[in-house]
Amino acid sequence: RVMYAYDNRYNVQFNFRADAFDTSKLPAKKRWGHFPSVSAGWTASNESFVRDHINPDVLSLLKFRASWGRNGNINVLSGYPYAAPIAYNQAWYQYGDNPDLFYGSYPTRMANPDLRWETSEQFDFGIDMRFLNGRLSAGLDYYNKNTKDLLVTITPIPEVYANGTTIINAGKVNNRGFEMELSWRDRIGDVSYSISGNMSTLRNRVTMLYEDIDRISGTEGGVSGCNNLAYSAFEQGHSIWYFRAYDYAGVDRETGAPTFRNGAGEIVASSELTPDDMKDVGSSIPRLTYGLTLNVAWKGLDLTVFGTGVSGNKIFNVLYRADTPMRNSLKYYYENAWTPENRGASMPDPQQVATDRKFWSSTASMFNGAYFKIKQIQLGYTLPAKLTRKAYVKNLRFFVSLDDFFTFSSYPGMDPETATTSSSSSAGYDIGSYPTMKKVTFGATIGF
Repeated sequence: RVMYAYDNRYNVQFNFRADAFDTSKLPAKKRWGHFPSVSAGWTASNESFVRDHINPDVLSLLKFRASWGRNGNINVLSGYPYAAPIAYNQAWYQYGDNPDLFYGSYPTRMANPDLRWETSEQFDFGIDMRFLNGRLSAGLDYYNKNTKDLLVTITPIPEVYANGTTIINAGKVNNRGFEMELSWRDRIGDVSYSISGNMSTLRNRVTMLYEDIDRISGTEGGVSGCNNLAYSAFEQGHSIWYFRAYDYAGVDRETGAPTFRNGAGEIVASSELTPDDMKDVGSSIPRLTYGLTLNVAWKGLDLTVFGTGVSGNKIFNVLYRADTPMRNSLKYYYENAWTPENRGASMPDPQQVATDRKFWSSTASMFNGAYFKIKQIQLGYTLPAKLTRKAYVKNLRFFVSLDDFFTFSSYPGMDPETATTSSSSSAGYDIGSYPTMKKVTFGATIGF
C-alpha cells in the first residue's frame, strides 16, 4: 500500500494484493488472483480560491473522490471442481451386442481445468460536503461495477456430458447506481437533535453470457419439490436470476376463470399456455434501498428512531401447491375472489384454480415487495451524575426499546423483509419463512 498526501488538499492511494487458495478450489496454475486498486481525493475547500471567498460557516468542506479497484471471488468453489473424480465400480455396462453386463466406473462430473477467479472491477466517484458550520452534511456517490468470469453451475447438454452439473466461468454482470447520505444536527436550548438519511439505487444487468448458453435456469419455485412451474433465470439483457413465469391478465367476468397473456400478447385460457409463453415478470433485487435515523436528547432523556426500507423488488409467493390443494393459501386470494355477485374481482373463482399449476405459476402469485420498517424505537434516561457518583458509578442509563414493531407494506404475506429463500438463484420466493419477531426490551447500562 502506498499513500501520498499534500497540504491537506490532495491525496492518492495505491493498493495491490495477491491471493491464492489451495488446489481444492482452483488448479495450481490458476489459483492466484491479482487485485490492484487506486484512489484519489481533492479537498477543494482548502484551496485559497474557496477559502478566501466563502465563509466556512457557510461551506466548511467540499471534497471530490474517485477510485477504481478489482477484487475476486471463489467462495462458491470447493471439492476440486475443476477435476472429474471417478466413481469406482458404481454402474453396470453393456458393450455392443453382448448381452452380458459388466461392473464399471464413471466420472462423477465434467472436468473444467480452465476454471479461474471470478473478478469484479468497480469505479466510484463521490462528493462530500458540509454546510452551515457543520450542521448540514451531504455525500453523493456514483458507482459502476462490472463482474466478469462469473462462476455459475450449468447442466451440460447430454451429447457432451450426461451426468449432473458442472461449474464454468460463464458471463458478465453490471451493477451501477447512486448512493446518497444527508444529515442535519443542531441544538435548540437544552434540546439536541439529529436527522440522517441514506439511500442507494441499483440497476443490475447480465451483459454477457457464455455463447453456447441461451439461459441458465434456477430451481422451480425457489426450492426443490414445490411443484411450481415458475423459476428463476439467468439470461443476457435481464437482471440476474429474474422471475420467469406466466403473465396473469385477469378474470373472465362470465365464468370466473383466470386469463393470461401469451407470447403474442393475446388473452388466452390456462389450457392454451405453453412453456414458451413464460417471460421475465420481475426481479427480487430492490432498485432502491434507504434508511432514516432520528436522535433527540433533552437533559437526561434520549430518543432514537431507526427505520429501513426497499422499493422496486418483487416477491413470488409459493406457499400454495396445486398438486396438493388441501393446504393453506394467502387470505388475499379469497378476499379478492370472483363470485357471481362480484364479477369485477381481481382473482378468479378459487374452485377453478385449486389444481391449476399455471395460475399459481403466474404473476397472480407475484407481489410488490416494497416496505418500510421501523426497526427500533428506543427511549432512555440517564440519571444525573451527582446521584450516581455517590454510589461510585460513572453513569447509569435505563432504556426501553421496541424492535421491528411497525411495518408499512402492501404485501399480503407475513413479512416482506424475510419473505425470501437464501441462495441467490432462489431469492425473492416466499416459502413461508419465519417472520421477524417483534421485541420489547428493557435494560440498563452501567459505567464505572
